[in-house]
Amino acid sequence: RLLLVYGLLLLCALLEVESKRRDPPKKSINNREVTTLPPHEHIVAPGPDEDLQTEELKPLDDEFYLENDVNICENMVDGAMLPFVGKCSKYIYCNQSEIEEIGDCESPWYKEHLCAKGDYDDCHIAFNYRTQLCVYAHTTECLPKCDPEKMSSFCYDRTCSKYVLCFYGVPVLRQCFDGLQYNAETDRCDYPQYVDCVENHCNDQATPENINYLPSKAHCGKYYVCSEGTTWAQRCTEGLIFNPNCNCCDYPSNYKCSITAEQRNIKSFARAPPRRADITCPDSGHHYFAHKRRSDAYYYCSNGRGVTLDCTPGLVYDAKVHECREAKFIAL
Repeated sequence: RLLLVYGLLLLCALLEVESKRRDPPKKSINNREVTTLPPHEHIVAPGPDEDLQTEELKPLDDEFYLENDVNICENMVDGAMLPFVGKCSKYIYCNQSEIEEIGDCESPWYKEHLCAKGDYDDCHIAFNYRTQLCVYAHTTECLPKCDPEKMSSFCYDRTCSKYVLCFYGVPVLRQCFDGLQYNAETDRCDYPQYVDCVENHCNDQATPENINYLPSKAHCGKYYVCSEGTTWAQRCTEGLIFNPNCNCCDYPSNYKCSITAEQRNIKSFARAPPRRADITCPDSGHHYFAHKRRSDAYYYCSNGRGVTLDCTPGLVYDAKVHECREAKFIAL
C-alpha cells in the first residue's frame, strides 16, 4: 500500500510539472502579455547546425515596403530611386517622401530598349542605385543578400540612417533616429562620429582629380578610395596607419591617430552572435520588446525565434520607435 501511495504522489508531481511546462507563467512587457520560460527552455536563435534548409525563404514582395513601419522614402528628394531588397532588378520611386511606384528593370519596356532583339531570355537587367539607371546586370553591384545561416546587417541608403537587419535569412528594415547613423562595424545605430558614412563624400566624376581618400572614423589603419561615386574600403599593412597628409599608409610615429571608436570594443554580430531571448516569441511576424531588466537592450522576435540585441553604449531602447536612441529624445 505504501508503494501505491508513493507511486500516486510521484504521478501527481509529474503531472503538475508537465502542466507548468505547457502553461508557463506570463509577464507584461511594453503593455503586452508575453510568456516567460525557465532558463533551460529559453528560445534559442537558430544556428548553422539546425535544420533551417527545410524552411523555404519566400521572396520579398511589394508589401515588404508598403506595410513596413519604416518609410523608406522619408527625407528623400522627389524623383529619387532606391534599390529593392532581395531583387536586384527592382527599384522604388519616391515622390513627396512617399513610395509612388515600385518598378522592375526586367519589364518588357526595358528589355526592348536595352537588349538585342531575340536575345531577351539571356539579357538580364538590374537597377544601379548609384546612377539611378537600369543597366546590364553584369555591370552593377546589387544590395547584399541575407545569409540564411547567421545574423547580420547591411546599410540600405546613402544617408546611413536606414539599414537592413538579417535574422537568419529573413530581412527587416530598420531606421536610426535623431541624427544617429547605422554602423556597419557594429551592426547597430551609433553616434555619427564613429560611423564611416562616406558615399555622400564621393564625387561621381571619373577623373584623376576627383579621386578622394577618406580616413576611417573607426580604425586608424583603414581608409576609403572614392571615385565615380563609389567607395572602396582599404586597409593598411599591419603596423601602419593611414596618414591623410600624404593619403598613404605611414608609420604611427609620423602621424598621430587617436580614434576612440577602437577603444569601445563593440563587437559585430559576426564576432559576437546575439544571445538568446528569455521570452517566448510570437509564432509569426516581426516583433520588438523592451528588455525585462536592462534599458540598453531589447528583444527582437522573428517568426517564433528571438534574440537579445544590445544598444550602443550611451543609448537606451525606445519602445515607441522600436530602436535605440539617446535618452533625452525619448522623453519628448
